[in-house]
Amino acid sequence: MDTPTTTTKDTAMEDVSLQPPPGPPPGPPPTSQTPSVRVELGKHGEVEGPKTQLCSTCNTTVWTTVTTSTNILGWVWFLLCYCFCCVCALLPFYLKPYKKFEHFCPNCGALLKTTMSRCTSTTIAITVILIFFCFIMFPFVIYIGLKYIGLV
Repeated sequence: MDTPTTTTKDTAMEDVSLQPPPGPPPGPPPTSQTPSVRVELGKHGEVEGPKTQLCSTCNTTVWTTVTTSTNILGWVWFLLCYCFCCVCALLPFYLKPYKKFEHFCPNCGALLKTTMSRCTSTTIAITVILIFFCFIMFPFVIYIGLKYIGLV
């Protein structure tokens, strides 16, 4: 009986060598420096979440109880937009830059800390655009609508 002859597939597989891929030669071995790791606290949850803090009234370390309320800027925004019947009047009740977070001791009820979220440049830009829309464009749209109806 004849032995089977090798096929081109088998031959191609036999010719593959374990040579390194062409390209630049490998560089020096890596140094033994350990990478430095920087941990940043306060990016998310530092302001609005409960945290451990020393209560000076009862002299114990406790997890604070947090209450949220709207700050003065939020109330001013609400009243101005509400006077012009603008839907944007409700934004301060849902956005963090208009919130005030008060941390209380759960044992004695003492106020430990009051924090507010920082306004970023994006928040300020959005606020300015909404103010422009509410106080400049809204009366213009009302005027155009009344002119269309024929009342002006």
